[in-house]
Amino acid sequence: MFNTRNIVIGLISAAAVMTGANAKAGSMPFQPRGAGVQAPMGFADLCRRDTETCGLPSSQLALMGLGPRASFAPTSSIGPVAAHHAAKTAATDVEDDGLNLISVNSLRAVAITEVEDFVAAGAPSLAAPNPSASDAETAPAQMAAAEPAPSAWSTRDQRDQMKLLNLVNQTVNREVKKASDLDLYGMPEYWSLPRLIDGKLYGDCEDYALEKRRRLIAAGVPEAAMSLAVAVTARGESHAVLMISLKSGDMVLDNLTPWATPWEDLNYRWVQRQVPGTALWTTV
Repeated sequence: MFNTRNIVIGLISAAAVMTGANAKAGSMPFQPRGAGVQAPMGFADLCRRDTETCGLPSSQLALMGLGPRASFAPTSSIGPVAAHHAAKTAATDVEDDGLNLISVNSLRAVAITEVEDFVAAGAPSLAAPNPSASDAETAPAQMAAAEPAPSAWSTRDQRDQMKLLNLVNQTVNREVKKASDLDLYGMPEYWSLPRLIDGKLYGDCEDYALEKRRRLIAAGVPEAAMSLAVAVTARGESHAVLMISLKSGDMVLDNLTPWATPWEDLNYRWVQRQVPGTALWTTV
């Protein structure tokens, strides 16, 4: 096991050196990689209890503890919250700069009394269908039916690829209401698909990222083109996003912006990133 870990870490380090050497001076369309580190605790926990959402084969789970642990806070970013929101009543949903935000007190009350109604997006619900949730429940299926098979993704020109990325990013950002893991699950860190209650989806940054990943896979984007990443925002919040590698560079799908954005254009301090399709993560 010791030798295997050394070999894997060596390969990751070699790849990082090659990436840095090939980057253009003053421009780095592809995010450079550093040393191998352990996967975020939330991601490792997700993969151990929900391999389908995690997207990794069980054989990869042994690599979860590879490398030293990266130092960062729980990825609980949901974006800025205006001061006037604190004055809202517990039963009122409000809008925050065009992005959805649910009252903290309201969500806590629902979580305590109706926790059995929570199901992951895309998972079968034991409750009767709610007509108000039809758009959120059918969108992934409709998208999957309308989009080509995974092998067709590479044949699309970048304009079409960007249209799909922006569509999924904006749709998920609109459908999912912002709520922290503490309010949803009573714990500071819990990676999952967004939770569905009373026909509405709730989640924080990593939940948005996982849902976008799920929908893009259904739309034909290969898993090998996508990876999760952790950064620190300008507000100092630990934040998780989905990254997609195109021929022109690495793009970020973020719940804090409506457009697929080159990673260099975001004012983030990047911490670590998943090696696509694996349990391995590296520093950035």
